[in-house]
Amino acid sequence: MKKFNEFIKSFFIWFIVFYLLLLVTDSFFASDKEVQKISEINIVPVSQSIVVGNLAEFTVDNRLSEKISFTSPCEKAGTLNIFRIVNNQQVSISNFEKCDGRTVPNLSIPSNSSAYFAFKDFNADTFSEEGKYQVEMKFSTENGNEMAILSGQVEFEEPGIFRQLFRALISKPLFNLLVFFTKNIPGHSFGWSIIILTVLVRILLFIPNQKAMRSQHELQRLQPKMEELKRKYGKNQQMMALKTMELYKTHKINPMSSCLPILFQMPFLIGIYFVVREGLSPHLDYLLYSFNKGVDLSVVDPIFLTMDLGKLPIWWGLPILVAGVQFMAMKLSFATAEKRKKATKSPTPEPEGIAGQMQQMQKMMLYFMPVMIGFFTATFPAAVGIYWFTSTVFGVIQQKVLYWQMDKPHVVRVKN
Repeated sequence: MKKFNEFIKSFFIWFIVFYLLLLVTDSFFASDKEVQKISEINIVPVSQSIVVGNLAEFTVDNRLSEKISFTSPCEKAGTLNIFRIVNNQQVSISNFEKCDGRTVPNLSIPSNSSAYFAFKDFNADTFSEEGKYQVEMKFSTENGNEMAILSGQVEFEEPGIFRQLFRALISKPLFNLLVFFTKNIPGHSFGWSIIILTVLVRILLFIPNQKAMRSQHELQRLQPKMEELKRKYGKNQQMMALKTMELYKTHKINPMSSCLPILFQMPFLIGIYFVVREGLSPHLDYLLYSFNKGVDLSVVDPIFLTMDLGKLPIWWGLPILVAGVQFMAMKLSFATAEKRKKATKSPTPEPEGIAGQMQQMQKMMLYFMPVMIGFFTATFPAAVGIYWFTSTVFGVIQQKVLYWQMDKPHVVRVKN
């Protein structure tokens, strides 16, 4: 029971650490939303503090009793103006005379409704420096009236050292690989690019992951001897620690070797998550290496197996598939642990009542975790679900390969 409790505790600690890292990292990329209702038409920044390189997003609220429309400045000059605030003065930095294949979306907002707005194609050029900015949009009503509405201020800040390192070492290589695959795959399929990128990253992380799994296996094999040490020296913590270190040294096991590879993988897993979630948006042009400059991201095909990878997976087969492979992975892990437990004769067998409790907890985890992962998949863009599915399938295969290697009989050849 104690071993299983330690496993559950370790599992939840790593899950919470990974989830908190996602939240903390996400807070660097997008601040909390602020909603302000000032007048009948409001242009509200989704985030009022943004790091240079991230996307400036706005919500347009129409509180009029009639529909309003916005025409792209690429079609009608003067409908969109960008101002930079310098010494409390508005300095126009608008540059929509030549769109050169780029576009700003048109908007049509019914009465008492809201719409999302961002000009992804121009984001990198327009907000390239730190400072305060404002957006002015000109709307037309059904009655033919025109009105210019000024947004709230948005402040752009230079990225810190942590973000610069993360972008240089993680985001840029992963994003450029994703662009490279999408550019060269027939049909420019974003879905297949995600699958190939995920497999490639998992292959690169195969060795550290394999070392972590082997270390966990070796530590598991030592559990009977650890139980014996606890029985002998459990009341003397100092002697227990000394004997434990001697046991590790005798069997040449480093207890930290199962943790360090996981920590090494964490930035890459977080990086690929954010790269896949953001997709190949034009506002990420600043991440491109020189050999990828000039790539036309508009040719990317976001439809994969009838799903739009930039939207929530309305097709519920994807969350079910992700939950299914997660179930397979956990069932394989529990079954292998049970097999090894039976193969190892422990000097202190667990009472039947405790063993029953362990089975109940395992069963609960076996069904609860896949359902939770499936729910998360349903709440993220479908591209993230494709990544999770591919990564989990690769993990199951890796587990199978490792267990096969460790369980196969070793033939010892004797020289005559």
